[in-house]
Amino acid sequence: MEYRLKITDAHKHFISFSVKVNVIESSFLKLQLPSWRPGRYELGDFAKNIRNFKVYDEKGKILNFNKTSKDSWLVENLDQENHVIVNYEYYANTLNAGSTLLNEHQLYINPVNCFIYDSNNNNENCIVYLDVPKSYKTVTSLKLKDDGSYNAINFDELADSPIISSESLQQRTLKVLDIKFHFCFQGEIRPKWEKLFSDFEKFIEYQINCFGSFPFKDYYFLFQITPHSAYHGVEHHESTVILLGPSYDVFGKLYIELLGVSSHELYHVWNIKGIRPEEMSPYDFSKENYNELGYVAEGVTTYMGDRMLFESGVFSEHQYFNELVKLLKRHYHNDGRKNYSVAASSFDTWLDGYVAGIPGRKVSIYVEGALIAFICDSRIRNATNNKKSLHDVMRKMYSNEQKVTSYDKEKYKTILEEISGVLFDDIFNDLIYGTADFTPYLELAMKGFGWSMSQKKPILSSHNYGLKVLNSNGFSKVVGVLDGGAADMSGIVLDDVVHSVNGFRLTNNFENWLSYFINDEIVISLERDGKLRRLTLEKPNNYRYYDYEVK
Repeated sequence: MEYRLKITDAHKHFISFSVKVNVIESSFLKLQLPSWRPGRYELGDFAKNIRNFKVYDEKGKILNFNKTSKDSWLVENLDQENHVIVNYEYYANTLNAGSTLLNEHQLYINPVNCFIYDSNNNNENCIVYLDVPKSYKTVTSLKLKDDGSYNAINFDELADSPIISSESLQQRTLKVLDIKFHFCFQGEIRPKWEKLFSDFEKFIEYQINCFGSFPFKDYYFLFQITPHSAYHGVEHHESTVILLGPSYDVFGKLYIELLGVSSHELYHVWNIKGIRPEEMSPYDFSKENYNELGYVAEGVTTYMGDRMLFESGVFSEHQYFNELVKLLKRHYHNDGRKNYSVAASSFDTWLDGYVAGIPGRKVSIYVEGALIAFICDSRIRNATNNKKSLHDVMRKMYSNEQKVTSYDKEKYKTILEEISGVLFDDIFNDLIYGTADFTPYLELAMKGFGWSMSQKKPILSSHNYGLKVLNSNGFSKVVGVLDGGAADMSGIVLDDVVHSVNGFRLTNNFENWLSYFINDEIVISLERDGKLRRLTLEKPNNYRYYDYEVK
């Protein structure tokens, strides 16, 4: 496969593709655009960004084709052809850690969004030519050839190799254990290189030592920095893209977030890129890759991302406890934990895993999986007098090579039990495939580490009522109602818009008025389905959005 990309009128956001596809041992081609991207387990519908899709023979004659699905094309009667040329334009006007963007400032490509492939021959070598301004610098983990093109051994490598090309890139390299880590910043940012390198070297070296090896000689941290609030990260085998903003806070208020997401994405080099559920080995880009193992792929990674920062000395105990508290709040503030297991929620990421969904339906594979990993880690350490840990489990699952090793539920459970010498039936039955209360497991795990957790009365008045609101345009929209809480018992439902408290019109000050009338009867006016109604708030009960403390 040979891809030629050209940009004209960058402000219009269209990237022009010309793709040479070899016709090998067949009279037809089935061309496929990926339906999803690794790291985001939902259908992406990238084909909606394509226009002017045309196919030509070797002499430039246009060929007929049939579109066989939303993102696949069938070209037949190719007995006399050695190759065809496919031309199309891709609209690239989205900036996140897994998107593709073309504007006056940069060409940023996640090939899995916009590169077609031959679904019958996706192991062919891939060559990419970029027609960009001479003043642009390009960074990518793809191998640069003497003719200026970039090479991937197959489509899997190409799809997993983001590219940034811009004249404003800032780049430096840090060598850790003979591996070159490249730090590339795009956007308005003034990196504090000394601080960055000091902290990153600690957790990078610690992660590598935990697994015993690193599969590549080069790795790229690609940072997309925005002037507005943003937070997103996507893993790749030899790189990661991290979106963060606003610019002025990246090395200030957001620095903890920068460390957290970077450690998380680096851990994915092993866990998901090197260690992967059987259902995703290899990736099938044409359809959903259903599996129930998100509690390992993302849950263990979420736990280990922060744990590595703590154990390597980058995070203080106080900072690590703050991250644990965030997990506890997200867990206990979600009624879905009573209705749907983390394994079932993993399967359903393909259905509604990245939106709020209906009330109390599901849980997060990141949050629940991280807490389960915490519980498993504590059990292993206590059963082995701290001679073994979850690190040993993940290291045993890793091949220590560049190839992918796969696992299923039974293999993961077996290794947990082999390393620890104790059974994990209860954790799998109660917490992973069931909906039991996490509290006794969490309390025991905390005790195992010499810590404790406690439930505290909410600081926000609305949380005492089992109510969460989002202030906008002077009103307060209901975004959370806890089952059995005072708000629920009062008849408040999701998406209600509160207009007033005891007759006083709201101007983004719902919390203030609730606190003011805390000892009085509270009557609120709200809007639902275009109609106004008045409700009297029940007094707070035991069902609240509690705060939590770890010490």
